[in-house]
Amino acid sequence: MDWNTPKGILRRGMSLERDGYRFYTQASERASSERGKRMFLDLAAQEVDHLRLLLAEYWALEEGRGWLPYKEAMQADFPLDPANPDLPGEEPPEPLPVFTPDRQISLKGDIAALEFGLETERISQELYARAAQEADDPNARQAYEFLTRQEEEHYRLLQNTLDYLTQNQTWWDSEELPFFTG
Repeated sequence: MDWNTPKGILRRGMSLERDGYRFYTQASERASSERGKRMFLDLAAQEVDHLRLLLAEYWALEEGRGWLPYKEAMQADFPLDPANPDLPGEEPPEPLPVFTPDRQISLKGDIAALEFGLETERISQELYARAAQEADDPNARQAYEFLTRQEEEHYRLLQNTLDYLTQNQTWWDSEELPFFTG
């Protein structure tokens, strides 16, 4: 597969989103606090939305319908097992490592999960930003720009959370709730 074609970029994104879902789900199970669990589960749910968008766009291109408006693609209704989706085509040649089972449930494990999440979000953001710049179709550009913004938001959330945990050695303190609980 040519990974620089629209379908190649979509397929690479699908693998990243699937792996992101798996990672955030595993990180939620290992998080040392309930707030951490909820944050990771929310990120996992957003990865499912991104996977759904990418699949809908891929299938539309495959069927010769062209790019869908991204809001329409996000609302596409089809069965999806995000942990084990039936993805079209082959896997990208450079898979990302997943959160390993030997990581302990501890603040140290939470920090390692956040650092891994940051790297995953950076890779995804770069893929989508580059695709948006190179896209000729306005619907393609909008889809990639939406995904780029989403990955940037995830990166900011993870970085802010990492900074807070590193400085305070806790998900919250006795004086106030942490910023990421809203």
